[in-house]
Amino acid sequence: MRLNTLSYGLLALLSASPLTGYDLAQKIKPLWQAGHSQIYPLLAALEQNGYIAFERIEQQDKPDKKEYSITDKGLTELGRWVELPAENPVLRDELHFKLYGLWLSEPEKAKALLVTREAFCRSELERYDGLMRALEEKRISGKEARKQNARLLGRYLLISKRMMDTRTSLAFCEWAMKELEASEWLEG
Repeated sequence: MRLNTLSYGLLALLSASPLTGYDLAQKIKPLWQAGHSQIYPLLAALEQNGYIAFERIEQQDKPDKKEYSITDKGLTELGRWVELPAENPVLRDELHFKLYGLWLSEPEKAKALLVTREAFCRSELERYDGLMRALEEKRISGKEARKQNARLLGRYLLISKRMMDTRTSLAFCEWAMKELEASEWLEG
């Protein structure tokens, strides 16, 4: 089986802890655009090829659920992939196209576009701050801490990167709104 990036993403999430398909779909949302229709077939293929295993969990009033965990084979494959260079990032942000066509907008509506993005950035920073606090609570000290904390390092770096990116986006929104207010660009 040739694994795609989403498959490796699922393995990476499972390397931290066992998760259900629903939990995987929720955890992957901030990182990668993928729906249940993509995730569940990949989970079945990963399980069929021995990269993950599942435990069936009985539930009283609902259908049973599967909790997936990564196997040694999956860890080996994930470790191999992690060491390969990452592809160039793909940036998809609708705001970029809207900024390009901003000249067609009324100044107040253009500003509203940036105000909305600014509010989103502030909300994301709060969410990342919560994730960072939760991660810090998982850190342990002592002799046995190294392996546990090493598992947390990637998440720490990722959350830190997302916070930096979001702060940059927030600073852009603040700058762009000042430019709009003081700009001669929209005057004719």
